Amino acid sequence: MSTTLEQVEKTAQLSKNNQMSLMIFQVQFPKENYQPPYYGMNVFKVREVLEARAYDVSEMPDANPLIEGMIELRGVYLPVINLPKWMGFEMTEEEREKSIIIVSDFSHNFVGLRVSHIHGVEEKNWSDIHPAGNYNVNVNTNQIVNHTYLQNSDTLCFILDIEKLLIEAMPTMAEKIFASAKDVSKVEHDFRQEIYDKTILFAEDSKSIQKYMGMVFDQLGLKYICFDNGRLLLDYIDKKESLNDISMVFTDLEMPVASGHTVIRELRENPRSKPMPVIVHTSMTSENNSREVIAMGANYFIGKVDTDLIVETIMKVETDFIDWLSQ
Repeated sequence: MSTTLEQVEKTAQLSKNNQMSLMIFQVQFPKENYQPPYYGMNVFKVREVLEARAYDVSEMPDANPLIEGMIELRGVYLPVINLPKWMGFEMTEEEREKSIIIVSDFSHNFVGLRVSHIHGVEEKNWSDIHPAGNYNVNVNTNQIVNHTYLQNSDTLCFILDIEKLLIEAMPTMAEKIFASAKDVSKVEHDFRQEIYDKTILFAEDSKSIQKYMGMVFDQLGLKYICFDNGRLLLDYIDKKESLNDISMVFTDLEMPVASGHTVIRELRENPRSKPMPVIVHTSMTSENNSREVIAMGANYFIGKVDTDLIVETIMKVETDFIDWLSQ
């Protein structure tokens, strides 16, 4: 089996068991009497890791200050985001020479993230990933969505809200995203009455994406309830006497406590929720990921953030799930 296939199979097995591989890095270099914080990113979003000194960064006129410029990688131009700057730190020229660029894929947006050092990769259970809190550490908590701990230690590792980073670093993209959410009401959407009468449940830990999805549903005139992680959504369903007032479930994949994979599995194992339409809404948009969650029992798979596709998917639900909606 090739290395790539081995990695895909390993990642799929981890996902099914509510686990993930976390690439751990730092955005500052250690100094005397100071050990910088650690940060993590799902390995599934990492395409490759580059030595920054090997790539010239071309300036981009009128770019956001967080965008250093573009690098060419095998004929493809990628924006490089200054992650330390976003976190409130500055790199010296010497540190930039020693730095690393992580090439990442977020909903088919390929970007380079400058970091100082790759600590390594650790396998984590999603129950070991905890929602953000107040930390007695020199970090900007506005950028943190979750946290965990390094293996066999009490050292914190922070999970960054990368969606928030992309929205702040690429304001043109953000403007288009939120404009599409606001403009969705300009096109007349005539859903079945049950879609309006019942409630959409969605699990999403990024506050930026929560705001976006809430805006889309508001503009469409649909009722919804948002949950910060998959376990909260599952607990809500478990406590309900009847599920007749739920139209569908949207779930992210990467969430603390219980991932979207756990949401899918538990909904399908429960006879009451087994026939419920489940839509995965994620920035982990590889074809392998799509096949995996559909095989687990999700009905639809859409990338963040695509307003037209959200509307199209709701229209598919009302056609494909007449029996569920009519109860």
